Amino acid sequence: MKHLKRSYLFAMAIAGAAFALGAPALAQHDHGKGEPGGQPADHSHGEVAKAKSFGEAARRIADEIKAIDAALAAGSVAGVSDRANAVATLAKDLGALSLAKDSGVARDKVKDANLAGKELAEAAGELHEIADAGDLAKSRAQFDKVKAAAAKVEAVAPATYYCPMHCEGSKTYDKPGECPVCHMKLKKQTSEQFSVTVKPVGGGTIEAGKPVNLLWTLKDPRGMQVKDVEIVHEMPLHLLMVSKDLSWYAHEHPKLEADGTFTMTWTFPSGGEYTLFHDFTPKDVGMQVVPVTLKVEGQAKSAVALTPDADKPKTVDGYTVTLNTGGPVKTRGATTMSYTIAKDGKPVSDLTPYLGAMGHLVIISQDLKEFVHSHPHEHADGDHDHAKQGHTDMKGGPKVDFEAHFKAAGLYKGWAQFQHNGKVITVPFTFSVAKGEGGGEAKPHGHDDKGHEHGK
Repeated sequence: MKHLKRSYLFAMAIAGAAFALGAPALAQHDHGKGEPGGQPADHSHGEVAKAKSFGEAARRIADEIKAIDAALAAGSVAGVSDRANAVATLAKDLGALSLAKDSGVARDKVKDANLAGKELAEAAGELHEIADAGDLAKSRAQFDKVKAAAAKVEAVAPATYYCPMHCEGSKTYDKPGECPVCHMKLKKQTSEQFSVTVKPVGGGTIEAGKPVNLLWTLKDPRGMQVKDVEIVHEMPLHLLMVSKDLSWYAHEHPKLEADGTFTMTWTFPSGGEYTLFHDFTPKDVGMQVVPVTLKVEGQAKSAVALTPDADKPKTVDGYTVTLNTGGPVKTRGATTMSYTIAKDGKPVSDLTPYLGAMGHLVIISQDLKEFVHSHPHEHADGDHDHAKQGHTDMKGGPKVDFEAHFKAAGLYKGWAQFQHNGKVITVPFTFSVAKGEGGGEAKPHGHDDKGHEHGK
């Protein structure tokens, strides 16, 4: 059986993001060699690959702005200078890209787009310099200007859609639909953010060790309740929950109520902070991943330090699982996460689908800002009808491959889930991601064992 990897990679954002058109070249210091006027030689941000199309540039800029927003909201300037530099660098070429025949920018909007793009590029350039100096307060103030300029750009930009797996690289569409390669719903390219509220039914606090009936309400960017979401991997809402130190993890599915809200009774094991990642797909908008932090009252457990352990097999519930990443895991490229499952010394070759896939893999960074949700995509030879996949009579193993792309270096923990004889096995591994060379988009993959990149 061939495995066609699918992975969702998200840089977590707390608030809005936007994308840009047209901008002039910026007067900036040398980011690769150091500045002749006394800037240290290690003042380097790496090369930013040129975008090949307006759609690619717009999506990459939106990703960078969302990541900046998340960092500043968390009280950190780490990585902000690099990302602001990427926005400014990409913006230099947006004017020319917007004039391209297939840019999607209406001819009567090009002038407005260029003016807004110029403002964004200048604002991002200034943010780059301020963040370089490590000033959090000034960085936040300048970022407000970046977001304001980006909003002007978005106001004149056409609606575009792209595959969240980037099966066709930077290709975009002018209306919603399905990706012709993986058949996932196309995602709308927008700065607008969905949100989620979580609260106990009837109010009150959440206490460790006590069952609590929780209520979820999904909201669109206007703050209106979302009542219509797609069924993806057999569920309308996937809830991935972790403790602050990533020592505890749960993958659950709250019940959809008649009024469009979701409910679930849950007991948190100890006091402290928990982050809930909500994975859902509104109609004609595409997949969303919204993080919400919950405070649980009660005695907190001592934090457990993350220690890389992916180089050795791990035994869970009688199953021995080995993870092979094919070498060091790095940013700016694809990583195949290959899991091999055995029991009693024998390979397990009769895994069955769990929630419509032969496996689920969730990976979260130590700082809770980076998130990957990946599934292998099974095919019988010659069968490319994705609607037939996930049938309960399918068998898999002992090796299951996932593909992941990492935007930030650091320490990560991943939880892989498989089903065997009706039992779900959850296997955690911790590993480091190093900074890779180069930049820009990953190359698009064919419909083969190399799999598909999934991103946001």
